[in-house]
Amino acid sequence: MNNSYFLKEMKEMLNELEFEKFVNSFSDPLYKALRINRLKADYQTISDEIEIKEKTAFDEDTYYLQSEDRLGKHPYHLAGLFYLQEPSATMVVNALDIKEGDWVLDLCAAPGGKSTQILSRLNKTGFLLSNEYDKKRANILLTNIERFGCENYLLTNNDVEDLCPKLLSVFDKVLIDAPCTGAGMFKKYPDKMAEYNFNAVIANQRRQLYILDYGYLTLKENGILVYSTCTFNKHENEEVVRLFLKKYPDMKLVSTNLSCGQTGFDEKGLTRRVFPYQGGEGHFVSKFIKTSSTDCIKLKTLSFSQNKLVDKFIEDNLKEKVNYTIINTRIYVSRKELLNLKANVLRSGVLLGKIVKNRVEPAHHLFISDYQFKRVYDTTDSKIINDFLTGLSIMEKGYKGYVQICYKGIPVGFGKGDGQQIKNKFPKGLRFV
Repeated sequence: MNNSYFLKEMKEMLNELEFEKFVNSFSDPLYKALRINRLKADYQTISDEIEIKEKTAFDEDTYYLQSEDRLGKHPYHLAGLFYLQEPSATMVVNALDIKEGDWVLDLCAAPGGKSTQILSRLNKTGFLLSNEYDKKRANILLTNIERFGCENYLLTNNDVEDLCPKLLSVFDKVLIDAPCTGAGMFKKYPDKMAEYNFNAVIANQRRQLYILDYGYLTLKENGILVYSTCTFNKHENEEVVRLFLKKYPDMKLVSTNLSCGQTGFDEKGLTRRVFPYQGGEGHFVSKFIKTSSTDCIKLKTLSFSQNKLVDKFIEDNLKEKVNYTIINTRIYVSRKELLNLKANVLRSGVLLGKIVKNRVEPAHHLFISDYQFKRVYDTTDSKIINDFLTGLSIMEKGYKGYVQICYKGIPVGFGKGDGQQIKNKFPKGLRFV
């Protein structure tokens, strides 16, 4: 810890004993945790396969891990049964108090931990709009959300200035887990500490207030907005809260109703903080309620499509008739009409595939969703599945056409049978090396 500005800042914030604990925490191992996706699994399912420790204080579905080694390549991870996440990050979504049927906006969503947690809480109801400004990070977000197999979401890659004016007073809940100086990541990425200085802090504060300005526009009357960061200084946390409240007197700061960590440093003690000596690497959480009504936009939807090629594919492969929407050449299936949003949309509903010349080329996303398939190959043999996840075919006769591949009843991907074997269609970018 060779950044004198950072240490001075922390020393002014903490008492002597707390500061000593804070400094010593940087010599401790990183906290590692696994969050169970309650849409696809429960504790027993995961613990039968993976050694997990005690439940964290931050979230009822999150458990500490001894090690994350190779868990990112476990079939259950690739199938979306769990998400590997820093423990204290999981408390943020709890402050949103999500109810089934809520419309939720995650405005700075990459890499996807909080968006996937929101989807779990929505329990296949309501709607999530998950946005990420950075293109590269948005693609990571897409990969992580896709694993969960949900269809009640839309993923965008937009600046908030372009996106939010199209969503006036639409959402019941808005999450702004804002870009920040990231001091909670310094233990994991110690080189980042050298970049930490006052100018960086203030630059981030300006950006955070800019994002809050636009997030405010999207929130309904009586809606909840949660603002969080993974950094420690007051400028990006309590001071952002103070400036936001000053600008928007109709926003009321309320208790997060979180018991983990400690009270924040705001005047009323309504915010919440976690430092690295408190069971996680560190987070700040604040919660607001909007007390006034503002202009509202009525969103339009896209009509379902009709196409003989797609109808034939669905008839040949799915057990149920499904609705779909074709956008350019991509086919999206959903039980409800998709939003017609003029934005850079990366995903809406479940991607069935795309039309290539005179055929439908199916997508991985379809086969890990909750739609039911006519041909399913299910095995409990971990070697067969691990071989499949490296790109090998399954030497099983009798299957002709597209086949959903499952491990212990859990969909992990698909292949195409020719009667002699099931040729591998697992995405090359996801395969084990």
